[in-house]
Amino acid sequence: MTVARHAVRLLAFVLLLAPAAGAEVTVRATVDPAQVRVGESAAFAVEVDGAQNAPVPEIPPVDGLTVRYVGPETQVSIVNGHVTQSVTYRFSVVAARPGAFTIGPVGVAVSGARYEGTAVTLNAVAAGAPRPGQATAAGGDQLRLVLSPAKTEVYLHEQVPVSLKLYVGNVRVTDLQYPTISGDGVAIEKLPEQPQQQSERTAQGVFQVVDFETTLTPLRSGMLTVGPASMHLGVLVRTRRDGFFGGFFGDTQRPMELHSETFTLTVLPLPEAGRPADFAGAVGRFELDVKAAPLALGVGDPVTVMSTVRGIGNLESVTPPAIAGSDVLRVYPVQPSGQPTAGERAFEQVVIPQHAGTVSLPETRFSYFDPEARAYRTVSHPPIALAVREAAQPQGAPQILGATVRRPPAEQVGRDLVFIKDAPGTLVPIGARRYRSALFWGFQALPLAAWLVAASIDRRRRRLTGDVRYARFTRAGRAARQAIAGARQKLRAGDHAAFYDALARAVGDYLAAKLDLPPGGVTADTVGDRLRQHGLAPGVVRDLEEFFATCEHARFAPTTDASADMEHTLERAAGIVRALERARRLARAVVAACLIVAVGTRVWAAPAAESANTIFFRANTLYAEEHYAEAAAQYEQLLAVGLESGNLYFNLGNAYFKAGDVGHAMLNYQRARRLVPQDPDLLANLAYARSLAGASDDPPVWTRLLFPLAERFSTDGLLVGASALYVLLMLLLITARLLPATARGARGAAVAIALALALLLPSVAYRLLTVDLPTYAVVVAKEDATVRFEPSTGGTAHFQAKPGSVLRLVGERGGWAQVRRTDGRRGWIEREAVATL
Repeated sequence: MTVARHAVRLLAFVLLLAPAAGAEVTVRATVDPAQVRVGESAAFAVEVDGAQNAPVPEIPPVDGLTVRYVGPETQVSIVNGHVTQSVTYRFSVVAARPGAFTIGPVGVAVSGARYEGTAVTLNAVAAGAPRPGQATAAGGDQLRLVLSPAKTEVYLHEQVPVSLKLYVGNVRVTDLQYPTISGDGVAIEKLPEQPQQQSERTAQGVFQVVDFETTLTPLRSGMLTVGPASMHLGVLVRTRRDGFFGGFFGDTQRPMELHSETFTLTVLPLPEAGRPADFAGAVGRFELDVKAAPLALGVGDPVTVMSTVRGIGNLESVTPPAIAGSDVLRVYPVQPSGQPTAGERAFEQVVIPQHAGTVSLPETRFSYFDPEARAYRTVSHPPIALAVREAAQPQGAPQILGATVRRPPAEQVGRDLVFIKDAPGTLVPIGARRYRSALFWGFQALPLAAWLVAASIDRRRRRLTGDVRYARFTRAGRAARQAIAGARQKLRAGDHAAFYDALARAVGDYLAAKLDLPPGGVTADTVGDRLRQHGLAPGVVRDLEEFFATCEHARFAPTTDASADMEHTLERAAGIVRALERARRLARAVVAACLIVAVGTRVWAAPAAESANTIFFRANTLYAEEHYAEAAAQYEQLLAVGLESGNLYFNLGNAYFKAGDVGHAMLNYQRARRLVPQDPDLLANLAYARSLAGASDDPPVWTRLLFPLAERFSTDGLLVGASALYVLLMLLLITARLLPATARGARGAAVAIALALALLLPSVAYRLLTVDLPTYAVVVAKEDATVRFEPSTGGTAHFQAKPGSVLRLVGERGGWAQVRRTDGRRGWIEREAVATL
């Protein structure tokens, strides 16, 4: 009997599909909308009627169009035994230039035969032009993006102002993304984070204008195309939404991508005629200011030459003027000074006179090309005279000491500096610390959030097992769906009375569970009163009354052929449950705020021709050759580009110490100590330098007893350890929540982890409050520095600070710094005598 029933069903299915096998295949192509702006997408569809197994059609290439396949959409309909099949292949089409584009005809192969549809035409207009008949569409001519330069004929490396304007008319926009500007052969400055906004009246009406002002610099001569600029945003459109129990008006967000038109720059090469020999590529209009300090000094003392270039142009590519070395002057490479500001860049160069007497720093020249005058210009600063006296001590004294210590006799082993590190270690941006990282602190919220989720799951599980009312309410939706599935089985079996009875009972039991009524508390006679007592909307009540009335009528007054009505009633019951479940979820939904972590990242750039490791290893070579000052300058070059490591500071401290500069040596040893506090080589060299300088900053004994980990580990190491213990603690608590069988052991381990965390956190807090957050300074003067009662050279001396002494920096005033010793004494010291740690 079962085999016969399956045979009948299979025969019916074959007969049902038989008309489709002979159905005529047709192909139709459409494009919507038929007219777009350049850069906007249109929907291109190829509909194949009479077949579902047709392959994806090949779209003939069209010059100026980009076609991207989106996906298929199939449809099968059965009307009076007649089967209709179709498949629609959807594509996205974007025009790169204005014009009329013909797509097709597109052909499709089905069962060995080829069918073709008619061709369609897509019209593309300029990016800023309005589309006829599109004034009320999303955006329409009320949104446009305009990119324009201050001028279109420029010179190579000339900085050109560029304006990018977003025009917003009678339309509501949301979710604006930061715009981008494309361009090959140009360098474009970052767009401002706070653009200008104003109103502007045009022929199309009043627009709100958002103006992004930036600059670009051409990097090669010739004809360069800039743009288009692109911007993603959403347009809010008022639409009518139909819900299960009625309709209402709301806003629909439609994504849109705006594109501007491109523009062409004519870039002229810089002329060869009249080019100065010292011209290095600067284009614009500039001024040069040069200062030197000190002007009176001894032989071998350094002079800092400050050069400031100001003006209009691309200052990033400016090559600073430099003083050439000679027998009279020993010079070091030019280094950037401070942070670049708008229209100004500062550089400094260290120069050391080698002979006593009047020494002149040569004339400083800076040449540039003026695009307005179309000519080269040179600005210069006259020579600067230095009064150089004989050195108080022979220049060779520091090297003699270093040489003597470097080759000690056997009995002096252990009193020399430990040799420099062979590798730079891990180079990181200067000042990059865990406690300054928003990402690190944001990560700490994840274990707590996971524990809250686990607690919620555990609480729900406990309620499901202990709270019958809650369990019944929660499981009502699933029980209703299972009951409706059982009613579907009765429908297929042809048992009409049992079908309607099961369907009415499924919906009635669902409502009883949701409204906390006893089973069978909702029937066709009482449904209206029950629902009104619980405050349900009148529309919901009417719809449910009609449903129960339909079920009652069908059970007691069945019709001869009610298959279609039964299918409709079944879908109606399923729709009622879905709608009520959706409404309940929406009523309890909580809008979660997304946390956007802005990680401040410091970007650094090593010199174009050399890596950081190359500079480090060259400095090591200079150190091994006993060229300590040159080695220190190379190590400083890595710091100048924003890189640091414990090994770098260690080697730099060694180089300064060997060169006789104890203050700067102690400064860099202290900086290394913050990064690698337990490095044995560092501790040995720091102790040796302190013994020679007579400086000491050992912490009190009580702090080493109460906070033993603060001296043994860096702040980053302590924070990472505390974070690891915290994560482990939360994992144990989550395990105790979700796995009751392991709760006892997990809680015991959690107590141990919590105790370890309690011992670690005080050291973390102590190190942050006493080492990292306060500002310290190290005395870098060649000799003892005088700390005075007031910020003037005539102030009474308070105490002497030895080179390498660590002082707490309290404040600054003019050229003076207020400092405090560990014993509480405070006073004023000349700012140039100390360096910030």
